[in-house]
Order: sequence, then C-alpha cells, then structure tokens
Amino acid sequence: MGWGRVIKSGCAGMCCLIPMAYVSFRFLNLTEGVTGGLIANIDDAIATLTSSLGGIGLLVQLLAGALIGAVLIFLFPIHWCLFYRPDDVMLIIAVTIPWILCCAITSGLFAHSPRGGVHTSLSIGIGYAIILSLVYIIFAVVIPFGFGSAILDGLLIGLTDLPYLVAVLTAVLEGTLVGAVFGAFVGSLRYKSKGGKEKKKKVKVKAKDEAIDTGEMFPRETKEGETVSTTTSDFCKNCGAKLTVEDLFCTNCGAKK
Repeated sequence: MGWGRVIKSGCAGMCCLIPMAYVSFRFLNLTEGVTGGLIANIDDAIATLTSSLGGIGLLVQLLAGALIGAVLIFLFPIHWCLFYRPDDVMLIIAVTIPWILCCAITSGLFAHSPRGGVHTSLSIGIGYAIILSLVYIIFAVVIPFGFGSAILDGLLIGLTDLPYLVAVLTAVLEGTLVGAVFGAFVGSLRYKSKGGKEKKKKVKVKAKDEAIDTGEMFPRETKEGETVSTTTSDFCKNCGAKLTVEDLFCTNCGAKK
C-alpha cells in the first residue's frame, strides 16, 4: 500500500469518523455516559431548538450531534472509561464504536491486506493527533502569557485528571489501536496473495522439428526431448559390416560386437 494511498485513506477515514461519532451521541447516550448522567437528553434539546428551521434545522441537528460526539471521544480516553466507569459497559461501547466503525469501513474501501488495514487505521489517528496538537498550539499563541494552554490543561485535568495533550493523544492512540484490529481483519478478508492475483500461465513448449540422422532414407521429424534410436558408425571388427547400437552381435558373421 503506497504512501499516497495511505494518506488518501487517512483523510477519508477522518471524515468517516464524524458521522460515526454521531451514532454514539444519538443512539448510545455518549453525553450522558461521560457526565455520569449530569447532562442528559441533549440531543432532544438540540432537536427542539432547531425544529422551527425545517430542513436546515435537521442539518444543524446532525452537525451539532456529530461535533459534540467527536469532541467527547477525543477528550475521554478509553482507559479513563475503564478506570473511572468500569461498570458502565455502554459508555465503553459508545467511546470505542466510532473508532471501530470508522477503521473498518475505511479499510473495507481502501485496504487490500491486513497490513493495509493497520496502515489505514494508523493514518486516521496520526491525522487527528496532528490537528488536536495544532489546536493546543493555536490556543497557546493566540492567548498570550500561557493562558491559552492553561485553560485547556485546566479543563481537561478537571474532566479526566490529565493535561490536554496527554488526554487527547492517548484517546486518539487507544481508539486507533482498537480500530486497527478490526481494520486488519477487514483487510484480511480482501487480501489476495500474489499467487492468487497472477494468472496461471501455460507454458507452451514449441516442438522443434528436427531431422535426426537415423540412417533412414526418409528421416522422421521428432520433438525436442524425444528419445530416438540412432545409428552409429560402428563396424564389425571381424567382417567390417555396419552395426547399430542395438546390435550385440554382428548380423553378418555372428561375431561379438
């Protein structure tokens, strides 16, 4: 799998993760899970606020839900769910299922081997790691005297007991590794060995028509590799009669060859 294809699949996978995050937000109660029930039914609240906008309101509802779901899976690592909410199985599923679906779907579209599935999944994680790191740098530059980075670090320490970069990078890494397992599996389903791809080539052996000197008046044509009995220039030592390889005794005088 070439680097150009890896980058292309990574960009497609990054786009695919957003709607997958909406699945967790809308159907798996991701917001309620990470807040311990403190914030609930936020999807219904958004639907109520945008109901008067018609089709545009539905689009806003989808985009808002996908954005909130993506932010939550970036901020809350899988190990945080295991340490602080080990009994909440639905929360663990809600945090991991977007990565699994994203990596599996993207690998199904672009990967043709287990290695390709892993590379595709890792490219998704690397892409988001770069973007989230740039967000931290932008905050640190725009808000001077270190207040920007302090705001992000303070927010994340309050939520996950981890600084911003540690929280988001571990969340992306853990999600990518889980997704890579399923990406490799999907890639293995599409894998074809080199021997399977190559067409079986029939080796055609051209028969070379060769006239072999057999001592016959009309020599017959023989194929290459074919064994024929040929005459020799041996002569009987007794009477001088011409002999062949098959002759053990002279056909003229009966003397031993």
